[in-house]
Amino acid sequence: MSYSPLVSIVIPCYNHSQFVQETIQSVIDQDYENIELIIIDDGSKDNSVEVIQEMIPACEERFVRFEFRYRPNKGLCATLNEALEWCKGEYFSPLASDDIALPHKTSFLFKKHQQYNAAVVFGSARQFNNENEGKDLFLNCEHTLKDLMFIKNIPAAPASLMRVDIIRNVGGFLEGVALEDLYM
Repeated sequence: MSYSPLVSIVIPCYNHSQFVQETIQSVIDQDYENIELIIIDDGSKDNSVEVIQEMIPACEERFVRFEFRYRPNKGLCATLNEALEWCKGEYFSPLASDDIALPHKTSFLFKKHQQYNAAVVFGSARQFNNENEGKDLFLNCEHTLKDLMFIKNIPAAPASLMRVDIIRNVGGFLEGVALEDLYM
């Protein structure tokens, strides 16, 4: 890639000690190089902070910029807005602390941004149940504004890449909303 702007990947964490290391590793394994990783633990009551701290050396080695903070619980939207204030990237990609990104997620979505010059692009996702059976979501799907307004084909937030300036221009994530990605 000739032009590779900084991408801010944000992992908000709350009580996901059993998943968060795999989530972080999936970001470390991205084939896109110019990434900053911001992890905010939102007052977890389990040992998420300790588990994340074990990954700090690998994160500091891999990422252009790495931030890890933990503090009392404020909620998901407040956590995403906090990360939005800190991030220095041109693009923003939230990834829940129990999600896993495929190694080409960031490069794939960046290419889509270049292709469509969109505010937000989405990839597909695979949802797993307790038996580890996967179901593909949104394969080869284009989301129209009408689909979004009528809550059809709502894209998966972990498979998104958004322009930071657009998120900031709309005021960030609305605190108190239960489904922040649907609202956004």
